[in-house]
Amino acid sequence: MTSVVLDTTILAKLLIEPPRNLEPATYQRELETRKKIEAIMDAIEKCNIIVYFPRSGVVELASVLKRAGFDREEIYQIINAVYDNFNIFDEQIIYPKALEIAVEEAPSGFDTYFIALAQIMGSLLITDDKGMSLHARNLGQKTMLVRELTIKEIKDQLRC
Repeated sequence: MTSVVLDTTILAKLLIEPPRNLEPATYQRELETRKKIEAIMDAIEKCNIIVYFPRSGVVELASVLKRAGFDREEIYQIINAVYDNFNIFDEQIIYPKALEIAVEEAPSGFDTYFIALAQIMGSLLITDDKGMSLHARNLGQKTMLVRELTIKEIKDQLRC
């Protein structure tokens, strides 16, 4: 595995504790998902996997973090870390493919940019968004839906 596109759900679930008021089964699933995402991030670092991320995803991440209660300074620190560690792509590069995907499959606007970037770069799309994963798979995009896999399966797919 040489490159991945991480969906915003991956970063959000890594950074934001699951709410304790979730139904117990859902809360446990979210805790497990967080452990899986930590394993993904470890593999990315250990294996020097290139991470691609659309600039629109930075905006989406900032909004998610603000809604979760992060303050302005924390949000900008996280955004700076994203810029320091990921390869960020502008919309003008992704737009033609994203538009094609929107017309073909009709995922959400943000999702089209992640799927398009994964297709353009020939990368694995990693998400915990079941709808995004379904749309991507319908388009022939190789996708890892975190909630469907064990940590061992994740490590096997990302091994270097």
